Amino acid sequence: MRILMMTSEFPPRVGGIATHVAELARGLAALGHQVTVIAPAAAGAGAFDAACDKYTVIRHQSFLRAKPLYNLLLRRLLTRLRTAKEFDVVHVHGLRPLRVALELRLPVVFTNHTSGFLMTAAAGGRRLRRTMALLNRVDFLLAPSEELLGAAQRSGLTRPGAYIPNGVDVQRFAPAEAGGLRREWGVAADEIAVLAARRLVEKNGVRVMAEAAVQLRDSACRFIFAGDGPERARVESVLARASMGGRAVFLGAVPHEAMPGVYRAADLCVLPSLVEATSLAGLEAMASGRALVGTRVGGIPSIIEDGATGLLVAPGDPAALAGAIRRLVLDPGLRERMGAAGRWRAVQEFAWETIAARTAAILEQTARRHAA
Repeated sequence: MRILMMTSEFPPRVGGIATHVAELARGLAALGHQVTVIAPAAAGAGAFDAACDKYTVIRHQSFLRAKPLYNLLLRRLLTRLRTAKEFDVVHVHGLRPLRVALELRLPVVFTNHTSGFLMTAAAGGRRLRRTMALLNRVDFLLAPSEELLGAAQRSGLTRPGAYIPNGVDVQRFAPAEAGGLRREWGVAADEIAVLAARRLVEKNGVRVMAEAAVQLRDSACRFIFAGDGPERARVESVLARASMGGRAVFLGAVPHEAMPGVYRAADLCVLPSLVEATSLAGLEAMASGRALVGTRVGGIPSIIEDGATGLLVAPGDPAALAGAIRRLVLDPGLRERMGAAGRWRAVQEFAWETIAARTAAILEQTARRHAA
């Protein structure tokens, strides 16, 4: 197939959608499909794009955030590409480019990525009606969590849809020696490194994570936050008030290519989310052989098998989160068994090769129906 992918986020920007689109494009290209990605311009994009030798990346200006101007620039770019003659199907990621994609007279598959849609669906009103009017014009809707798909269907989706989870590169994210990062973080030989690889935003539950860390002040833990965002000051404040600031390490926004080493240097990983689709960080931790503690929200229960690959707790409950972390801190054998089980499951179910093949089947079916 000749596949056009249009996305609102793409590397070198750090984030779940960006990583998903880049990995999926690579996986589809490895299956023999011709893939072209249209993505926003970004600082440092030239070096990343030059390394994408299996598929083509075309950037459009994104500094004009107003929708009419954004859409105009995107339309002009697509006109130059003579898109309708060159592609069999369009796969859109993110609502921002969807309206223009629907003008191409090509079959459109849309992946509804973000947990923001769950909040829109819960709020209802005019914004939800506008969103559903767009979604009911696509040919097929994909969602990386059953909760996202169900929310769209309950909100009035009339188009066919399917759940396909996020994937993970099980070669890059794999168990290996920790390297020197633990020394850089100041983790002592008798300490457990507890990692939260999360953007520091409210929905990711990072303040709950900080409150749980306070309840673990008597344990030999060092808490590593890999990510940045507006909640950082609040997280630091929670820890500082309990004189726990020295037990936490803030790495800021870590480039995706550096994350395999971060997971290997951790002893266990935590997903304290209040709202979540399917966590790429959770899949990467599993593939790296790390036990997980996560909350029962969104797609997290679909990747963490409670008691087998990790532990699940209620969202927004610092005491429950602290209790699950403590259980893994005190039982290295359990951490090892859960980490090994998570690695096996990541390889069997979530490798990008598998996810790309499942996605390609939907794209092919959609293109055939449109051509019939």
